[in-house]
Amino acid sequence: MRRGAILTLAVLAAACTDGGAASTTTEAPTTTTTVQETTTTVERLADCPAPPYDIGAFPSGVSAEQVPVADLPFDDYTIVPGSSSEIWLADDGSLAMALIRGALPPERWPGESQIVDIDGVDARVGPFEAGEWVVAWFEEPGERCDQYTLVFYPPVDPQEVRATIESMDRTAG
Repeated sequence: MRRGAILTLAVLAAACTDGGAASTTTEAPTTTTTVQETTTTVERLADCPAPPYDIGAFPSGVSAEQVPVADLPFDDYTIVPGSSSEIWLADDGSLAMALIRGALPPERWPGESQIVDIDGVDARVGPFEAGEWVVAWFEEPGERCDQYTLVFYPPVDPQEVRATIESMDRTAG
């Protein structure tokens, strides 16, 4: 039995040795990829012309004098690239109204809205969650500069919003 164990060990030892066979090593070739730097140029949107509307009646406490847009901070309504805005302040200097050409409101009405007429065109008007009243419409052919938004910043009297809308007249442009 001892002889059988020694023979088994000898066979196992022979199987585990490489018997002098040469060992080989395989290496994968190195690959280098170079990507060229690219530049993308985005053409600036042309500014829309000023909104072609005269406003005949302003809400109480709102000055008929327009304020240069550059003097005011932008908000969700007036920051749209390429749009053109006319801004009016309240007597206390706070933002009261903005008429924007080249953009519709940045969100849908969160509640009820109504259809009103602005110089022969259907427009939608209603309150937004932050307290603004917003009027939006577009004219044919419906290009970017044919879109309009009129924002009344709080505090807002819905009767004065309607009176202001009814006083608007389209001018040339």
